[in-house]
Amino acid sequence: MPTTPRLHLLVVEDDPSIQLLLRRLLQAHFAVHVVADATQALEAARQRTFDLFLLDINLGEGRDGVELLAALRRMPGQAEAPAVACTAYALPQDRERFLSAGFDAFVGKPFTRRHLLAALGRFHPEVLPPGPPRRRPTPA
Repeated sequence: MPTTPRLHLLVVEDDPSIQLLLRRLLQAHFAVHVVADATQALEAARQRTFDLFLLDINLGEGRDGVELLAALRRMPGQAEAPAVACTAYALPQDRERFLSAGFDAFVGKPFTRRHLLAALGRFHPEVLPPGPPRRRPTPA
């Protein structure tokens, strides 16, 4: 039986505990590449094309997630990959600001596995787990 190639997801998150959580939540659905900052993200993007980006906004020192996305969009082969902002900035105006800055979706922290997969699955529904089985109506 032929296997479907796994989609490559670049996760940029500076918090080691959230890095571990994201890897565990997403590794069944993607080939997950986790880096801690914008410099590492740009190096990873020079080495391979990604199908999807999950970017924290507040990356500590250096570029933030918005600046990183702009740099990724200028790189050959990376411009078309959907980008999801994953951040604790969760006010309605923050969401609109990130979408206006070029992100395709937004996930606020804290997040649930379901919300995270739903945001990523908008762009690649084939990675979503099957829904719960439907109940058959009982005869009257």
